Amino acid sequence: MDNADIQKQCQKFLEDLGIPGFIVFGWQKSEKQYGFTYVNHKTPPAVTLKGMLWAAKDFAEKKL
Repeated sequence: MDNADIQKQCQKFLEDLGIPGFIVFGWQKSEKQYGFTYVNHKTPPAVTLKGMLWAAKDFAEKKL
């Protein structure tokens, strides 16, 4: 799957849930390559950004 296909699947997932939300998704494309995408479904940009920053900070504190 390419980035556009993954993004469509993530968008469909959020639409099927029927609630506003966002997803940041990463996956391994090949041995040395990763893909990344995000989908925002009816969530205000400021809320999406706050969530992304929280996730990055939380990950850094726990894993790095």
